[in-house]
Amino acid sequence: MAPAIRLFCFPHAGGGTAAYRPWVGALGPEIEVVPVPLPGREARIAEPAHERMDTLAEQVTRELAPSFDRPYAFFGHSMGAGLAWEVARRSAPLGVIASARRAPQLPTRRRLVSELPDDQFVATLRQLEGTPQAVLDEPELVELLLPTLRADFALSETFRAPAGVKLHCPLVAMAGEDDSEVDSDELAAWQDATTGPFRSRWFAGGHFYLASGAPEVLAEVRAAVLEFADRANLIRNP
Repeated sequence: MAPAIRLFCFPHAGGGTAAYRPWVGALGPEIEVVPVPLPGREARIAEPAHERMDTLAEQVTRELAPSFDRPYAFFGHSMGAGLAWEVARRSAPLGVIASARRAPQLPTRRRLVSELPDDQFVATLRQLEGTPQAVLDEPELVELLLPTLRADFALSETFRAPAGVKLHCPLVAMAGEDDSEVDSDELAAWQDATTGPFRSRWFAGGHFYLASGAPEVLAEVRAAVLEFADRANLIRNP
């Protein structure tokens, strides 16, 4: 029997589908994990990355539309959380899980990393720990990936939801307790990004808490998706 729900997973800035491959098959038989490949990375490295969230969301929504033939939900981490919200307002997911990002109606409160000189930009990437150090240690790889990385950061840093626009589905916000990129007020503000039910959850770890807290995180993601399905009377959450 095919899984009842598809969970589309959107990556962080500079990230790809690899981060979610361990999730495939790990959320139970009811949930099909679908990592979303974006332009400018992995098999789509030859495609230019977007510098604006709205144009990326429009393209992603068009590309995913044929796969919306089954009930679905979205998970997004950091930049991916903003993208998940934007794609959600163009479609009809059961719910959205937003991870490690300020609510979409809030402006960034940090310096614009995307505008830093190359050496400072790469140094910041090392500090954030979202790009493998082995990649950052290879100058040729860095040169190849730099346009996509800058585009992702520019897209993420400049994105702000249109005033008054909200989702109408359940939303769960998650973050690491030691994440300097999002504080408690910024996470709680996701409640104002939807008219649907909302809750938040903190985990041990920093901005990339997903890796360090995998079993606990996966359990929470599974529970959230089953709650979405239960609200839609698709399957009963035991």
